[in-house]
Amino acid sequence: MKLKVTAFWLVVLAALFIFLQEYSKFHFFFIEQSQLFQFTGEYISEKLAMPGGFALTLSEFLVQFLIYPYAGAGITAGLLLLTGLGMRGIVRRIASDTNCFLLYLIPVVLIMFLHFDFNYLVFGTIAFNMMLCALYLCFCISTDKWRMIAEIIITPLLYGLAGSVACLFALSVVVYEFFNKTPRFYWSLFSVVLALLCGVCSVYFSMLGEYRFAFLPDAYYHTALEPKTVIYYSWISLPLILIVAFLLRKRKKDTSKKLLIAGGLLQVILLFALCWWGIPEYGDKKSAKVKELDYYARTEQWDKIVESSQGSLTNYLNMCFLNLALSQKGELADRLFSFDQRGPQGIMVGWNKTEQISSLLSDIAFAMGNPAMAQEMAFEAYATAIGEGNPRMLKRLVQTNIIYGEYPVAEKYLNILENTFYYKKWAGEHRKFLYNDAAVEQDPVLGPRRKCLPKENYLSEINYIEKDMRMIAEANPENKAAIEYLGAFLLLAKNMEGFKGLVETYYGTEVLPVLPKSFQEAVITLSEAEPDYWKRFDISPSVMQRFAEYKKQVLANRNNKSALPGLLRRAYGDTYWFYFMFK
Repeated sequence: MKLKVTAFWLVVLAALFIFLQEYSKFHFFFIEQSQLFQFTGEYISEKLAMPGGFALTLSEFLVQFLIYPYAGAGITAGLLLLTGLGMRGIVRRIASDTNCFLLYLIPVVLIMFLHFDFNYLVFGTIAFNMMLCALYLCFCISTDKWRMIAEIIITPLLYGLAGSVACLFALSVVVYEFFNKTPRFYWSLFSVVLALLCGVCSVYFSMLGEYRFAFLPDAYYHTALEPKTVIYYSWISLPLILIVAFLLRKRKKDTSKKLLIAGGLLQVILLFALCWWGIPEYGDKKSAKVKELDYYARTEQWDKIVESSQGSLTNYLNMCFLNLALSQKGELADRLFSFDQRGPQGIMVGWNKTEQISSLLSDIAFAMGNPAMAQEMAFEAYATAIGEGNPRMLKRLVQTNIIYGEYPVAEKYLNILENTFYYKKWAGEHRKFLYNDAAVEQDPVLGPRRKCLPKENYLSEINYIEKDMRMIAEANPENKAAIEYLGAFLLLAKNMEGFKGLVETYYGTEVLPVLPKSFQEAVITLSEAEPDYWKRFDISPSVMQRFAEYKKQVLANRNNKSALPGLLRRAYGDTYWFYFMFK
């Protein structure tokens, strides 16, 4: 029997790990970027002083390892396995001969749904497991009097260690004592009173901001957001499972092999149906591509971003990552329209003050050579992170402050990174730039961006970046990203007057000595009937020949307007002419 039980849970662990790794591997990398755990006594003591501080500290300690491949799926599968084992221990304390494994696995599946949401904290799963452990230990006490005393003592202790889940613990012990028909079961209500008192005191003394964090699982979600209803399901399921376990205890055990097999199959079907419904409902597949591209951008795997962006693109974030990758490869202005572009938001999406968008905009600005905007967005992302900060954006703050020569500020951020496990090495490597202008100017990343600093101070605006990019291009003509980003932005917006001013101002200078492919196509669009104007910009014969063929096709099929885009897309879908006419 022990071997069967062990085999069952090994299968559950393996199934969870394989599924989570295949379904959510980039999700775990994404989660790691929103929390920053520091190995210092001050940091840990501040966490431990909060309600639920122990569970929170343990969760942040584990989350820092999600940056490693397979660690996210392994850690999450392990935590879910502990949930299942805890449920099994509790149910079998009530109904020792039950074969209803569905009761053990329902909370596992419900909590798994929560882990698909990047705003949910691992803190919640660890707190839930601690609560199950406390319940099991209490239910192991056979003497009614001492069991209820233990439950009353554990309630405030659990609140301090794991937070609001102590309220669920108190409710569960009341349900247990009532259905167990314990004499004077009403003494267990003291657990509820103590849990309520702990919650009220936490809010009164400003340890928690709202009562929903004091009594509900909202405490284990992004504090600035309202959680989805799925966060309550596992809490609701626990007392219901306890009641079902008591009902099963009253039934006579049926040893019929056929009924056991039928019961097992029915449970498997019900579990499968729950997953079939819940995974698409809560799996957050819409953001899966963004998380994948975010990981590739963070690890500078630009070719993978380009490879992943073939075909139709409908998400502006995906387009931003694609165009960032093209810029980093030096191919933005030449290959811009080889991909499915849909407007200027594909160059720089609008800022919505969230951590994710701020991080992306910081990456784009840094690629352009705009340290000011990169620093501003990095600070916004760091400040709005779900945990204590975004390590990736903290690195960006180090870089931008070094570029500006603000070495004391950069040193402060390096001190924080040196308190971490994974980023300590990076921080140590960047100490050589502190108070060393020569080293900064020779660095292939920091040096060119220091050259991009404008000669004069001026007010930069995130919603009006044209001036920024012009100033950067003029300050450092070697940096082609700024002028190409500006040109691409104008072309995607179909701002032909702005583009005309750009090429007429900078063509033939150090900023824009030659026109890239998409710029040449746009010049022809500017003055279709004036070939002499094209000569001013040295348009290549191959581009002119291709335009002549394109124009011929348009004229030949102009009476069939509905079919014209499809006819031209195959041969000319990678040109600005097609984009200008049909998108």
